[in-house]
Amino acid sequence: MIKEGDIEPNEATLVSVLTACGYLGRLDHGKWIHSYIDSKKSMKPNILLSTVLLNMYAKCGDMDTARDVFDNMGKKSVVSWNSMIMGYGSHSFVDNALELFSEMEKSGQVPNDATFVCVLAACARSCRVLEGWWYFHVMCTVYKNEPKVDHYGCMLVLLGEAEIVTQEIRAEGGSVSWKAVLSACHARSNSELGEFVGKWLIKKEPEDVGPYLLLSNVYAEEGRWEDVDDVRRLMQEKGLHKNAPTYSVKDGSLHRNSMITSMFIRMGSRLKMSRI
Repeated sequence: MIKEGDIEPNEATLVSVLTACGYLGRLDHGKWIHSYIDSKKSMKPNILLSTVLLNMYAKCGDMDTARDVFDNMGKKSVVSWNSMIMGYGSHSFVDNALELFSEMEKSGQVPNDATFVCVLAACARSCRVLEGWWYFHVMCTVYKNEPKVDHYGCMLVLLGEAEIVTQEIRAEGGSVSWKAVLSACHARSNSELGEFVGKWLIKKEPEDVGPYLLLSNVYAEEGRWEDVDDVRRLMQEKGLHKNAPTYSVKDGSLHRNSMITSMFIRMGSRLKMSRI
C-alpha cells in the first residue's frame, strides 16, 4: 500500500500493523513503520499510536527505543505506563519497572488493576518477595483495588518459587526456571493456574493433606469428577485424611506454606465467584 503510493494508511492501519510487528517480533518492520510516521509531517502520533509504538519496541526487546518513545509522549495514558512497566519486567529490567511505577505515582496517574499485575509479575520474575508483598499491600490498602485472580496468580508464583529457585536449580541442574514458570502461568486459563499450583504443592509437600483437598476443589469447580476421584485415590494411597493436620513445620516453611495456601484458597473463591 505504502510503496505503491496509491493510498496512504490511516492511524487504524498503522496501529494494526505495529501490533502485528510486536506480536511477531518483527523489529525491522516496526522500525520502518516508525520512520514512515516520522517522515509524514501531517501525521502527529496521538496517545494510542505512540503507546502501540512503544509496546512494539518493548515486545521486540528494544527497551531503549521504547523508553525514548515513552519519554517523548506529550500525554500518557495508564495503558502507556502499563506497557512500559510490563516491557521492563518482561525483559528482566525489574529495577527500571519499579522505578517507573514510582514515577507513575508522582505524575498523578492512578494505577489500575493491570498496572499491579505488571508490577507483581516483575517482582515474581526476580524473586523480590518483600517488594511483591509491599506492592500487593499498596494495591489493597492505598488504592483500594480488590485483588483479582491474576494478582493472586503472581503472588502464588512469587511465594511458591522464591524458596526453590536457589535450592532446586542446584539440585536438578536448572530444571526450574522463572521463564518456564511464568510462561506456563500466562499461557493457562485461571483454573489451569490453580491446577498448576496445586500439583506443585503436592510435589513439594506430598505428606500435607491441604494441597490435595485444594486441588480436588479446583477439579470439582470444573466438573472434572474423574480427576477428583484420582486425587482422593492418591490421598488414600498415602494414608491422608481430610481431618489430618494441614501443615507440618519443616525447615521453617510453616509461615510460607500458610501464605501460599491462603492465596490458593482465595484464588479458588475468585474462580467460583467469576462463574456466578
